[in-house]
Amino acid sequence: MNATKITEEELTGLRISNLPTRPTSPAAYGGLGYTSAQMKAAFDALPLFIIERLNALLDDLSAEGAGAVSSEIKTGLSEGHTLYEMFSDIGNGGFASYLDVGGRSLLTELSDIKVRLSELEAKNG
Repeated sequence: MNATKITEEELTGLRISNLPTRPTSPAAYGGLGYTSAQMKAAFDALPLFIIERLNALLDDLSAEGAGAVSSEIKTGLSEGHTLYEMFSDIGNGGFASYLDVGGRSLLTELSDIKVRLSELEAKNG
C-alpha cells in the first residue's frame, strides 16, 4: 500500500500560521522576507500535499492483487477469506455460493433447478 497517515511532523512546515503577516515583511520586523510568489506557494503546499495523499489512498483502494487494500480486509465468511476474494467471486459468478436459500447456498439451488429443467426438457422432448 502506498497511502500513509499524515503525521504532525509533516504538517509543521505546511502551516499557514507559520508564515509572516505580509509578503515583504523584513526579518527586522519579525517576518521571513517572503516574496508574493513564495507566499502563494506556501498557501498551495498543504492542499497539494493532501491531494497527493488522497490520490495514493484512491490508488490503493482501486488496486488489485496482493497489494490491494481489499486483500487485507477479512470478510469473516471463512478462515482468511478476504474482500478481494469476494470481489473476484462476484465477477466470476461464485458469489451465489455465499447466499443462503433455506439452509442451502443459492449456487446449489440454481444447480438443482438447472438439472430439473434439463430433465423436464428431456422428458417433454
